[in-house]
Formats: sequence, structure tokens, C-alpha cells
Amino acid sequence: MKNLCAILLIFTILGDSDSAPSNAEDIELLDWIGHKGVEDPTWTDERIFEAIQQGLSNSDANVVNATIGAMAWIAAYADLHLEDRRSTQRVARDIGSLPEMKEYLINRWDEAYRENSSPWIGSKNTKFVEIRNSKTVWKSEWAWLTIPAILATFFKGDPDIVEILWQAHNPNHPELLLSLLSVAQIDTEEANNFRVQILFNPNVNPFATALAIDSLGRYRSDDGLAALVDRLGRQDTSNELATLLLNAIGAYGDSVKPYQNILNNATSELGLEVPEDVEVESPDHELLAYLLFMVQNGYENEAAEEN
Repeated sequence: MKNLCAILLIFTILGDSDSAPSNAEDIELLDWIGHKGVEDPTWTDERIFEAIQQGLSNSDANVVNATIGAMAWIAAYADLHLEDRRSTQRVARDIGSLPEMKEYLINRWDEAYRENSSPWIGSKNTKFVEIRNSKTVWKSEWAWLTIPAILATFFKGDPDIVEILWQAHNPNHPELLLSLLSVAQIDTEEANNFRVQILFNPNVNPFATALAIDSLGRYRSDDGLAALVDRLGRQDTSNELATLLLNAIGAYGDSVKPYQNILNNATSELGLEVPEDVEVESPDHELLAYLLFMVQNGYENEAAEEN
């Protein structure tokens, strides 16, 4: 999910230039902003924001959806670390600072969700993206599904967005919700219970397990620590998984003392140690877990049709 090929897939440019297309308007301009303008230092925040505001207020629904899609790419850029960007210069594009943006996005999500409260059903056959203006973009009818990623990026810790993140949950891909909750820095009892649930679910993919472990180390709770120690002591724990668990456990500091005997036994059998003074940091490209699912799903379905 986090490999370079996947990241390049998002930002594939099929032969166009870095500069804004001449006389571009509406959808073409918004597609360019989402892929290129976001990091173009000649385009000020004010210029980007003006285009976003004009796009959202357009009477054409396709233009509105193209605007939302551009905002999702801006959120993706915010999630990328410096070494993964095509530019060496980070450009601040805090679209969350725009007046009433949070309220607009929440209302837009609510409207779309009322019409389709189970967007992931049958999603294996859904093409969420397409090539438009030589760029990978969300299809107009699916752009609203990127709203949770935008809210998580630009309104971190805001209780007003939490319900939407849960509504965006894809039961078959828990890593999507895990990534949204972590990007948004949601540290509620419900969120931590979900992380523990995924930790003990043998049917999820390894990336979901890793996200659950990481977030339990970051958002330290008594139940989270107990779950990490419990999982470490199970017989099916591989050395690779144990290393992830121990890094998260090490973040709890002195709180691990009640579990010291259990940890000593487990680490002795595995030939590992509990690290000290661990600072659990956000893993690279968390947001891309959510966005890339739709991008990769679209390309895989297109390739299947061609074959």
C-alpha cells in the first residue's frame, strides 16, 4: 500500500506540462490544481483557494465534484513526506482554513450518504477513478467518497467529523477506517476498541494489523496496553509481528511494569527486548490507504475488463 509504484500511480501525468494549461477553466483547471498546482510555488494559496471556492459554488455538479476531487489530491500531498514529493518545496495549502469549509463538506457528505449509505457494497466491481485531462481523477459520482480523507486531514481531532469517518468504514478493508482515524487523531474509546478488535482479527491484511498496533502505541490506554501484551504472548506471534508489538509497548514507558514478568517470558522466547524511550510516530502515507484503495480498485477493474 505504501510502495513507490502505488504512490506514482496516483500522480501519473501522461505527457502534460507542469505549468497551468493555457486558458484552462473549471474542470481542466481543477484537475491541474489537484495534481500540479498544489505544489506550484507560482500559485499562491489565495489563488488556489479562489479556484476551490469558485468550483464549489458552481451550478454544474460535475465542476463541484471535480473540485472535491482536487481537494482530495491536496489532502494526499499533505500526507506525503518530503522525500516522496516530486518537488523539494512543501507548499502549505490549508483548505480547511476557508470559511465554512467544514460545514460545507459535512453537509455534502450527509446529502450523498442519505442517497447511498452502503457505497462499498459491490465495490469490487466499481471503477471509482478515470483518466481525465491526462490525469487520474475520481469519477464525478464518486468524488463525495473522498470527503472523509479531506476532513481527516484538515480538521484533525474535530469531534464534528468523527461520525463521518465511521460512516466511511468498509467492513472488508478495515485499514481504510484505521487510516482515517489516525490521520484525524481520533482517540476515543470507540476508536481504540476498534483498533483492539482489528489487532485480534486473524482475517485482516497485515497492513491493517500494523496500523492497529501503531495507533495503540500512539494513543496509549490501559486497554490498549493490555491488548498489545496479550497479542505478544500468543503462540502464533511471528518475530516480525512481535517487533511491531514491542515498539508499541515500549511507548507506554513505566506503565508496562505490571506486565514485566509476562514481557520477560515472551521476549525471552522470541529473543527480543522491549525498547525503551520509544516515540511512536505517524507512519508514512496513512491517508493513502484510504485514497489508494479507490484508485487501485478502479485500475484493477479496468484491466480486468480489457482482459
